[in-house]
Amino acid sequence: VNITRVSDETNVMERLYRQIYQRWFQPTPPRGLYIHGSVGVGKSMLMDLFYYEAMRAPDVNITRQRKIRRVHFHEFMLNVHERIHKYKQKHPRGDAVPAVAFELAKEARVLCFDEFQVTDIADAMILRRLFGLLWEYYGVVVVATSNRAPSELYEGGINRNIFLPFIDTLHKYLEVVHIPGEHDYRREPVAAENEKSSSACYFWPCNDSTVREAMDHLFKRSYYPFDDDDHHIDKVQNKEIPVRMGRAVQIPRATESVAWFHFDELCGKPLGPADYLAICEHFSVVMVDHVPQLNSQKFNEARRFVALIDALYETKTKLIMASEVPLEDLFQDFDVVVESKDGDEEMNAASGDDIMFVKGQGGSSSSAATTMIRTKDGGEMEWSATGRIGVSLAQFSAVQDVAFSFRRAESRLVEMNKSSWGVMT
Repeated sequence: VNITRVSDETNVMERLYRQIYQRWFQPTPPRGLYIHGSVGVGKSMLMDLFYYEAMRAPDVNITRQRKIRRVHFHEFMLNVHERIHKYKQKHPRGDAVPAVAFELAKEARVLCFDEFQVTDIADAMILRRLFGLLWEYYGVVVVATSNRAPSELYEGGINRNIFLPFIDTLHKYLEVVHIPGEHDYRREPVAAENEKSSSACYFWPCNDSTVREAMDHLFKRSYYPFDDDDHHIDKVQNKEIPVRMGRAVQIPRATESVAWFHFDELCGKPLGPADYLAICEHFSVVMVDHVPQLNSQKFNEARRFVALIDALYETKTKLIMASEVPLEDLFQDFDVVVESKDGDEEMNAASGDDIMFVKGQGGSSSSAATTMIRTKDGGEMEWSATGRIGVSLAQFSAVQDVAFSFRRAESRLVEMNKSSWGVMT
């Protein structure tokens, strides 16, 4: 049958994929699990325990019935967008989502997601159809962690009413578990370490002469031999590494295993999770220099820095960092609220007396609108929620997640500050 000649191509392809898959796998899946709670309460640990125990089963990844994949949700969605892009290149008029769902279902019967979140309209629309297929047609089991309850996903997002059926479907296929409490267990192991080891990876103030010497010494360790028997010397060079979707990112100073960046080179440019994951895949150690205090006046840079920390944490990449302020002062406290007036969405981020607001026609959902930050001295500065040039605030509606993401990043930095985190070259 030539499917391109069928008027309702999408429905025909979905039925075809369903018939093939059900005949092949004959799934009888249990319900999955959705774990949500505050920072550092053990969500990821519980999911990892499930993943590692499941991987120990003798037939995992051998029989077709029990393939398991664990992935950070950021990385998963980047992979989904890449698959859609490739499909569209070959089939410009085709529907990519059923084909992508079929590929994912073939590759894994169980998907484990860390930091499940929905932050823009494009992801929201893809998730609604993609997971509908994965759950209903192919019987894929999902185990996920999140900082938000299902009812709070994509809260304040553009056209959220279109996304709401996904939440009902999620409740149907996943059991929802809330972990109560606010205690951050990531902070406990560091407190038990001595001062020397716990401060081995985070240095301040960054312009101090001893900090400069320490950063230079740590970088030189990656290309100077440790002893006479070690003849492997990496050369310091400028590199370009590939990123998903055919892009590339420049590494200004790197050896074979270590990359050294100024903060502005990583977070002052329109980079995102795909770029940071590519860096982590190529280097075992990332050094970040001259990190400023992060607040609403550096809101765009702060969001990118949080995405960088998530990528480093997920890939267990060693971080060495020099900052202007101590770790406990790195993220300046601020609060985020979402308000709606006459149907227009307004998003405010406050740090002290600083306010973020939308300036222009049509509220934040309009491409004509510009998002601004009004500082306590009465000045105004432009802000882009996504860090991508030419993208309106409507495409990044989850600004209310910022306060939580800062707390998560600070918690992770405390754990990553341990001398035992990652592998030093």
